[in-house]
Amino acid sequence: MLGIKGLFSMLFRPPTRSIGTKLFLIFFCLVCLSVAAIGLVSFNIARNAIIDQMQNSSQQTITLASEKLDMKQQFYLDLSSQLMKNSSFSEHIFQLPNQSQSKEERLRRIEEIRGLLDQLVLSDPRIRDISLFPLEDELDPISTRREGIESNKDSIWMKDIQQAGGEVIWLPILESGYLSTAPAPKPLYAYGKLLGKSNMGSHDFVLLVQIEAVVLEEMIQAVKLSEGAETAIYDELGKRIITNKADALNSDFVVPNEEVSSGYEIQPNTLGEEELIAYQSSPVNRWILVGKAPLQELTGATKSIQTITYLAIASSVLVTIIIGLWLVLMIGKPLGQLQILMNQAANGNLIGRLVVRGKDEIGQVALAYNQMMEQIGHLVAETRLTVEEVAASSHRIAEVADQTATSTQEIHLASEQIAQGAIGLATEAETGNSRVEQMGSRLVEVQSLQLRMTSTAQEVNVVCHEGGDTVNRLIVRTTETEGHFRNVNQRVNGLKDSAQSIYELLKLMTEMAKQTKVLSLNASIEASRSGVAGAGFRVIAEEIRGLAERSNASIGHVGDLTESIQGEVSSTVSAMTMALPFFQEMIADVHAVHRLFENVQGQMNNLISRLGDVTGSLMHLDETQGMLTYSMGEVSAVSQQSSAASEQVASLCATQLFIGENLVELSEKLNQVSKKLEQQMQGFQV
Repeated sequence: MLGIKGLFSMLFRPPTRSIGTKLFLIFFCLVCLSVAAIGLVSFNIARNAIIDQMQNSSQQTITLASEKLDMKQQFYLDLSSQLMKNSSFSEHIFQLPNQSQSKEERLRRIEEIRGLLDQLVLSDPRIRDISLFPLEDELDPISTRREGIESNKDSIWMKDIQQAGGEVIWLPILESGYLSTAPAPKPLYAYGKLLGKSNMGSHDFVLLVQIEAVVLEEMIQAVKLSEGAETAIYDELGKRIITNKADALNSDFVVPNEEVSSGYEIQPNTLGEEELIAYQSSPVNRWILVGKAPLQELTGATKSIQTITYLAIASSVLVTIIIGLWLVLMIGKPLGQLQILMNQAANGNLIGRLVVRGKDEIGQVALAYNQMMEQIGHLVAETRLTVEEVAASSHRIAEVADQTATSTQEIHLASEQIAQGAIGLATEAETGNSRVEQMGSRLVEVQSLQLRMTSTAQEVNVVCHEGGDTVNRLIVRTTETEGHFRNVNQRVNGLKDSAQSIYELLKLMTEMAKQTKVLSLNASIEASRSGVAGAGFRVIAEEIRGLAERSNASIGHVGDLTESIQGEVSSTVSAMTMALPFFQEMIADVHAVHRLFENVQGQMNNLISRLGDVTGSLMHLDETQGMLTYSMGEVSAVSQQSSAASEQVASLCATQLFIGENLVELSEKLNQVSKKLEQQMQGFQV
């Protein structure tokens, strides 16, 4: 039985020497790592989910606050728009620099302008004052503030407003404001705008509206992302204007993405702590409302999850150790008993048996071990009987060894005779092999000559094929030429008929010319009879007669040309008629040449076919010669192997004789060994 001490000693063995240690480490690592991984992943997922939710809610809070602030700022901007749209204000501004008006008139206009400004100041209690500064004229500033005004045209904020060219310029918070150096009851911020030529049509004035900074303080105090969060407003250059956290370190804010007006991100602060930053840029004054909350405060709810995760990991480690020790006890105890019994069996004690209750794998191993010990006991008992039989058999082996030596001498004499016959057979096989090699060389020469004949026949066949193709093309062209001659003959005959028709037409025209000439003579005669009245007809008759004579001359000329053409056409017809049989005979000769080429090509094809048969026969003969050479080589090799084998048999017979003599000595030694084995078998307890 293994005790607690043996259990822990087995547990703390190296893993390579203890399966219990391996199981404990595997189970411990698997469970602990799984629980730790699941717990930490769950914690991170919950933490990231809370962070994502806080990011969205923080961004929504900052966006709503920024929109509310924009509405307030827009309200203040609308005051300046109302002032510019007021016709009375525009008229007074336009007429105020006029030098021709009286002092009383100018003071009246100034008071009316101040009255309009007072009305705007009364619209919101957070507006401290509204002032109007002339830039080009030597006039005093006009303001709802009756005293303590300092007009400094060279101040930086005044130059910025002038350079803006009518655009609104928002000015940061100052403790004393922008009209005096004396401390004000409350901090002020302001915005300014240039009025004049660009938008009013008058001289240039600077409008300055001062607002109590309480407006901004109330806005940012109402926005709180967490207990330790900071809400601040930065200008477009990243300079902080106001914050709700007095002890917050002053640092510039850089917008992560200038193309996006709002967003959120997690960044480390100056102390190295991570904090959630949500920002929203204002389209009214381009100020940026920023909320900064420590990430540790936002994720405070995850601490309980983290604590539970660590407790679960510690519990899993404790339970894993208990279960691991139980596994080691359940598996290591029977294995330790098995080790003790196997050490006893190694010393010859085969009586011990392993007692394990259970039908699991360990129980099956115990049953198999018990069966193995029983089988080894039976084997030892049977071995003792076998030793006795070995002693008896050694005597019989000695007698058989004597008989084997006698038979070996007889086999040695027979093997020497077989070796002499094998040597003669090898000599004859070598002679036949040399003759077969000579026949192979002659066969190679014949095969090379036959290949050249085949190549020549194929070349002649190609030439015949090309000649046949050329004759075919010649037949086609000759046939086409004959057809063209027939067409030309038919057209020339048609031309001959046309010339005959022209000749008949000329005859008709000649008759008509003669009749016209006769008519002209008759007309001349009638004109002569008529006297002076027929003078005109006489002239016409003369012209008609001259025309008839010219026509008759032209018709005669055309008749001569027609007769000449008819003669040439007749000569052409006779020449083509004589040439047509020549072309027909040439076509017959070409057909005869074509048939001759076809016969030659057919004979060459037959020759190539027969050369192919000859090539096949030569290849078959070459294969036969190769097989014969191989067979002769095999015969020579077999004869040599037979000679070597017979010599080896003779050597083996001599060796066998020597072995037979030694076999008797070995049988005696075997008897002695069997006696020693019997003594050793007595040491086993079965």
